[in-house]
Amino acid sequence: MGLILPHMKHKFKIILLLILFATLAVMSYSYSHLPFYPSDYPAGPSLSAGDRVLVIAPHPDDEVICNGGVISYAVENHIPVKVVVITDGNDTKTSALVRHNESINGTQVLGLNEDDIIFLGYKDGSLNNLLNYHWNYNNPYTASDGSKQTNYPYALQKNATYCGSNLADNLRTVITDFKPTIIIYPSGDDEQYDHQATNGFVEYVTTQTGYSGSKYTYLLHLPPDWPSARSYYPEYYLNPPEQQVGLQNGPEWFVFNLTSYQERLKEKAMLDYKTQIPSTSYLMSFVRKNELFAHYPTINVSQSNIIIPESDYTGGSKVPVNLFSDPVGDGKYQGKEQSLDITTVGMDLNLAKSWISIKTRDEPSPSGVYHVRLNLFHPAGVERAVITVENGKAEMQVESEGNSSAESIPLTIQNNTILLEVPSSLFTDHPYFTVNVDSIKSGAIYDQTAWRVVKVN
Repeated sequence: MGLILPHMKHKFKIILLLILFATLAVMSYSYSHLPFYPSDYPAGPSLSAGDRVLVIAPHPDDEVICNGGVISYAVENHIPVKVVVITDGNDTKTSALVRHNESINGTQVLGLNEDDIIFLGYKDGSLNNLLNYHWNYNNPYTASDGSKQTNYPYALQKNATYCGSNLADNLRTVITDFKPTIIIYPSGDDEQYDHQATNGFVEYVTTQTGYSGSKYTYLLHLPPDWPSARSYYPEYYLNPPEQQVGLQNGPEWFVFNLTSYQERLKEKAMLDYKTQIPSTSYLMSFVRKNELFAHYPTINVSQSNIIIPESDYTGGSKVPVNLFSDPVGDGKYQGKEQSLDITTVGMDLNLAKSWISIKTRDEPSPSGVYHVRLNLFHPAGVERAVITVENGKAEMQVESEGNSSAESIPLTIQNNTILLEVPSSLFTDHPYFTVNVDSIKSGAIYDQTAWRVVKVN
């Protein structure tokens, strides 16, 4: 008894091997299908010798929450890094000085020096106003304390005017001086207004200057369910939000995996932001085995020489080509008013007349206000155009070289689509433009698209 014949031993080994392979296969499949596993996304950003990395943060802490691993990796590999912090972080609860020191201390944990951090000192919460309503020097933003310029002692530019044009100049100066090969900045789909506006500023400046390096965005605010799980799970991975995957001309996602050392170092750095990131904060959700980035491709449109009858558009037999899609159910109100939830933006550039369309989930709201914002770039300068749809009418205001003009433009509403007729001369000799669309009700932004760069062929 107890003896196992040779042929039985062989058979037994085969059975054990089959069981082992089956177990490994099941484990591999199960693990890869867990919600915290990043499946099939390329690695990025790719950092190598010769790179120069510029991280742009709206507030003191954004640089570490979403980019601490990248910064740590760059420092380890002697790749130069600069961080630009745009606002003073004075959110009425915490002083600007405290937030400044937290940024210095947190980034030092990652290996940066104090002179690697550039502070611009604009008011926390002001960036959307600067970008969309207070662009020019003759119309500065007035802060709650009555100031119209920075009084921030660490600002790159002392007494900087609170206006969008000045902030763009500051960013242009940093990019020109540092000459980054990679710029990392907030996603235009972020639901925090300063983050969304920062995206608009970066797209504006990089398009205006003809920046040819790589650009990656990071996402931080997308309530109520992202990231999943919305708590401290350092053993999990960070995945893209499902509603932002597979969109037409939408973001291309990248995963930057961290070593356990980089992950722990990032966590230590985050906890140095004591006023913003307590250990119980949902922001600790970003202590994960990876960081997540996206690239928004430039969209190409062709200007047609074919004259298409106006009635084809207004009658509904012809519709503008979809330029890009916007996630359904996003925005601060998570799509609770479907008439304000933007789903697609379309455009046809024709010989005489051009067309812009805004599609919403339901028929556009009579009490809503819709904006199409355009920055049109040409060698001589930039034209800024804003189309406002309100009370069944559409008006276009154009600013160029200090001059401003306004005109009514034809408007058609077809079911859940706003159709705007715009003069094709607006796009003449403008090889590039940036575009963003928003919906507003009672002064609150219900939805807004990312700022997108468009090339006219």
